[in-house]
Amino acid sequence: MTAKQLFRIIITTSLLSPPLFFIAWDENLDPPFIANTAYDFLTHKLLPVLSVIVSIAGGMYGYKKYNACKTFKSNFKDYLEHYGRLRGWLGILFIPVLVYLWLWASFCISVKLWTYYYSDNSWQQEYQLLAVEACPSDYEYSCAKLVVLDLQTYRKRSFRWYLDKPALKRLKNEKINIVGVKSPLGNVVHQIQW
Repeated sequence: MTAKQLFRIIITTSLLSPPLFFIAWDENLDPPFIANTAYDFLTHKLLPVLSVIVSIAGGMYGYKKYNACKTFKSNFKDYLEHYGRLRGWLGILFIPVLVYLWLWASFCISVKLWTYYYSDNSWQQEYQLLAVEACPSDYEYSCAKLVVLDLQTYRKRSFRWYLDKPALKRLKNEKINIVGVKSPLGNVVHQIQW
């Protein structure tokens, strides 16, 4: 292994490790998070556009850099012949999805976890509890997906909650007070009062 290959491995690992670490940490901790409009704009509009732009720019850079390289062209042709044209091009077209996941994990999850651990900006707001739904099967039995209506903006929000599931089922369509901490992208819930 040459120093150049080792340097590439170190750079790739350092780029891919933080998002994977944040995703694993978020899945383990699973903080109850109510997203706001800034989070919605970031995840549904800005990050998809940015990931496509970064992917196109990276593809153009790679094409300009390696277009004259005969070994790269032959290796790419061998790759397409080995995996088939459809599968080979779909793999390449999947790159914007990977860029989006990296950006989402780097920015959105890190802000959520930072808020959960270090924010002291307390917050409370009244919501109307619209539904208490079951979580997907990969969550524990005590998990409940709460669908609430923000009484200020009249937007539906949902989050997972692990306490008081039977009591919350009886409070359907009642007003509840949610207490937690605030962040630029949403609110982390610490307590529900009724």
